[in-house]
Amino acid sequence: MKVTQSRSLTAFIDEVERIAQAGRDQQQIVGHLEPLVREFVAGDNRWLRDEYRRPPAGKTGVAAGYGQYCLYRRADRLSIVVFCWDAGKGTPIHDHLAWGVLGFIDGSERETRYRRLDDGCDAEVARLEQTIVVLTERGQTSHIMTPARDIHRVENPGAAPSVSLHVYGCDIGTQRRRMYDPKTGRVTWYVTPHDSDEVVR
Repeated sequence: MKVTQSRSLTAFIDEVERIAQAGRDQQQIVGHLEPLVREFVAGDNRWLRDEYRRPPAGKTGVAAGYGQYCLYRRADRLSIVVFCWDAGKGTPIHDHLAWGVLGFIDGSERETRYRRLDDGCDAEVARLEQTIVVLTERGQTSHIMTPARDIHRVENPGAAPSVSLHVYGCDIGTQRRRMYDPKTGRVTWYVTPHDSDEVVR
């Protein structure tokens, strides 16, 4: 894959804001953002700090083993975040309750997607069905849209850290969302705070 010079992070943020604010609905926003994110992460990524290529030490609980580094956020409407998963680490099955576009920078990630089989009337229990498993590599993208394509699990199957850039239609560091136990069906609300903040509006 040919590596080109990335546009500046500031220029990328400005274009993300333009698309997000001009979009009529999440399908249109995601449709315009995904090629932008794909182009950005396929570049030389000079904007990416070295410390964002490894997760912080000492984290426990559901966020253990990965870093969540916020590059930009605007209130609770938009966030741009670098995620770094250590080798062999990943997330529980979870949702976002917002749209999102994911671009992959280093390493490999395995994304397993699910859909709900129940009607959601019981807030504490969900029945899920696995729909697809996708292995993603540098320069590739994925997206989420709520509610139809919002439940997944992300894992790093490799021997080195994986790094990806996520753009969300919320502040993912304060967003209350749900994780799902595939064995019991139990639904648990949780929040994963950012490990760092750069630009806040």
